[in-house]
Amino acid sequence: MPDGAAAALTGIEGVSGVVVDRAGYASFGSATEAHPWAASALHPHRMVAGDRPTSDNQVVLTAPTDQKPGDTVTLSTVDGPRDFTVSGVIETEAEPAVYVSEATAEQLAKGRVSAVALLAAPGADPAAIGDRAKSALRGQFPQLRVVTGDARRTAEADPEAGLLIATVSLVGSTAGLAGFVSTFVVAGTFAFTVAQRRREFALLRTAGATPRQVRRIVINEAALVGVLAAAAGGALSVVLAPVFARWLADKELAPAGFTAEFVWWPVLAAGGLGLIVALVGAWFAARRAGKVRPIEALREATVDRRSMTILRWVLGLACIGGIFPLAPLLSTPEGSAYLLVVVMALILGCTLLLPVMMRPFAWTMTLGSGVVAVLARSGVRTESKRYASTIAPVLITIGLAGASLAGTETISATQAASLRAQLTAPLLVVPAGDAQLPETVADVAKGVPGVNATARTKTSGVFDSVRNMMQQRTAWYIDGPSADQVLRLPLTAGTFDDLTGETVAVSAAMADAHGWKLGDQAELWLGDGSQASLRLVAIVDDRLGLPNVFLPWAQAAAHTAVPLPDSVYLSLAPGADRASIAAAVAPQGGAVAETKTHLATLDEQFDRLSRLSLLAILGMALVYTAISIANTQLMATTGRIRELLTLRLAGATRRQILRLVGREAITVGAVGAVIGALVTGATLIVVTAALSGLSDSVAVRVPWLILLVVIVSCGVISFTASVVPAAVALRRALGRA
Repeated sequence: MPDGAAAALTGIEGVSGVVVDRAGYASFGSATEAHPWAASALHPHRMVAGDRPTSDNQVVLTAPTDQKPGDTVTLSTVDGPRDFTVSGVIETEAEPAVYVSEATAEQLAKGRVSAVALLAAPGADPAAIGDRAKSALRGQFPQLRVVTGDARRTAEADPEAGLLIATVSLVGSTAGLAGFVSTFVVAGTFAFTVAQRRREFALLRTAGATPRQVRRIVINEAALVGVLAAAAGGALSVVLAPVFARWLADKELAPAGFTAEFVWWPVLAAGGLGLIVALVGAWFAARRAGKVRPIEALREATVDRRSMTILRWVLGLACIGGIFPLAPLLSTPEGSAYLLVVVMALILGCTLLLPVMMRPFAWTMTLGSGVVAVLARSGVRTESKRYASTIAPVLITIGLAGASLAGTETISATQAASLRAQLTAPLLVVPAGDAQLPETVADVAKGVPGVNATARTKTSGVFDSVRNMMQQRTAWYIDGPSADQVLRLPLTAGTFDDLTGETVAVSAAMADAHGWKLGDQAELWLGDGSQASLRLVAIVDDRLGLPNVFLPWAQAAAHTAVPLPDSVYLSLAPGADRASIAAAVAPQGGAVAETKTHLATLDEQFDRLSRLSLLAILGMALVYTAISIANTQLMATTGRIRELLTLRLAGATRRQILRLVGREAITVGAVGAVIGALVTGATLIVVTAALSGLSDSVAVRVPWLILLVVIVSCGVISFTASVVPAAVALRRALGRA
């Protein structure tokens, strides 16, 4: 809060007291903040041992704790470890914290005020006090927010708020992708069903049914199926949503204790959306069914018509061509999200063009001179729609899994390799435990013989406005004058020696977006929300792994809640003794690590969370497409029962027929795998093109084992869903043919 805000709130009618709360960093046990003792009155509490702090070296802890009054405890603070004497222990409903004297709280918070609480006098109306407080602040401090009642909880920082936002985003992405896939699959399934029922619709038209009546039959059937499926899906969601929520929490993708409770309207909305998806998917198929002419349909009931229309060509090529404008976005921090858009566009385009793309692959898979090969090859030529419909879910499954996983891992690996290439510091200091590093650790390390320079770094975020649109950028607070001794900075203009005080360095792309040049004033909104006008002293070429914005370390104290370094990079002279450095920083709560080893550990942790996030996003869609593979193959096989029994009557053995069905199923799986691999390859080409300008090399990664498991699973599902119903059908009486 700005200076003077607390003074402006004094003397308000109905206020019995004003509490100035300061939140300074102080780590002990589960507590991470130090507050003045007066702030303890803001939450119900009970003193269970000892008394309030009466001197600047005393502290009150929150229960449960093993400490008792008179014990000496060491708190990790901004200025390093500091000893305090426990004066008391309280039980409180507030988050764990330590309470100190007013002077100590001001020192630990570096003079900053986090909030001002107004205590209402007996009988006073809190809402009226809130209105008076707003009036008192409106003229001089319009940016401050006054909250009363239940809204007061929003004034307290939620340590898991960021993770909760990420969880909501992840669940939204999961639902969005599942919605896209389900719409796509449902539309394809209805189209396939209509194609199978052309003889039936032809007979209805011959019997006098109008095109509108035929369309209504398809739509009504879709509505009935949609209602039943929506009801079943709603019931399943009530059971599976809590399981999914617990899985997210267990894998640290959601806050601890995250769960899903039953709320009627999302279930109802999802059911309605599912019904709409079914009706929309059926509408396109119904239009086709309504166009069936009696004589034409009867004549072509067993032979496919032209499967590729002009519209299908245009849409398919547009989807594939649309990935190129998206390529530059893959190098942004949101690259993984844009990657899914690229993958879905490629899959959609390939599916639309599938009747053309599949022919050479399917023809190759059915080569041979035997009767089974001849029949399979004939099916590819005369029943391309059936083949395309059964290949589509296989293509979606393999393409979605392969392209998403390979693209994500390639982006992640390239970013990690690029960052390692930019870092020249052989060692760095990191926290030895849960507490953060104090500011003083850099000076302590620099005092060790053999340490040439130290550079503190802290990752944050800033905002800028480009064409009246706010953009979030990654930022590093860093010791500018020593940055070039620990980093290989690809400068295009300026120098980091000038990165002190009210200055900033930005990436070339960001400078171009604003038209900034050296010496210009850059308008930014920093991590605490304050607007700053900073002089541009350096422009850095865009590189993966490096932030968009570099800020002087001094700005961290003024604009971050916890102005402590994430790590301290060390530039060493030849022969520097690592053990001496480690011994020096250990009392400060620091540990020395090799830069490459530390980054490898961070990469491993990031990759783990990335894979789990992608699994959460893809899992539901992949389960749906796997079911679709089985469903489509089952429909295709049952729709051919008369054909198979006719072959049996014509002299084909049961074994030959099952071999034919099995070979066609294997062809479906193989062609789907090949085109899915093409989607994966095209995705990697786009990713490589997007990253090559931002990194010296692109680390292409393909999860071969996972991809192999997906391909084999699709093949097994396709084969089983085809051969088993065919084998059962062949047991029927030959006279039913």
